[in-house]
Amino acid sequence: MKFFESAFRELKLKFIPSAANFILVHVGDGQRVFAELQKLGIIVRPMAGYQMPDWIRISVGTPSENARCLAGLKKVLELSERATH
Repeated sequence: MKFFESAFRELKLKFIPSAANFILVHVGDGQRVFAELQKLGIIVRPMAGYQMPDWIRISVGTPSENARCLAGLKKVLELSERATH
């Protein structure tokens, strides 16, 4: 959990601290980020069904799974950033 919290602070992404085994992070278009991560083999959960369309839920995994998830998230968000500029 601390890994993701630290990474999200560094990336200046809003997140909701959690005591559970998952964390919610604000990514803009949650459904699109979910779909792009899924193409990379990274499974997260879009939160639109909970009236939070700009958020995804990431389950905390092993250190290597967490690192892979973060790398994929950075890649997807960088592509989004480039596409909007």
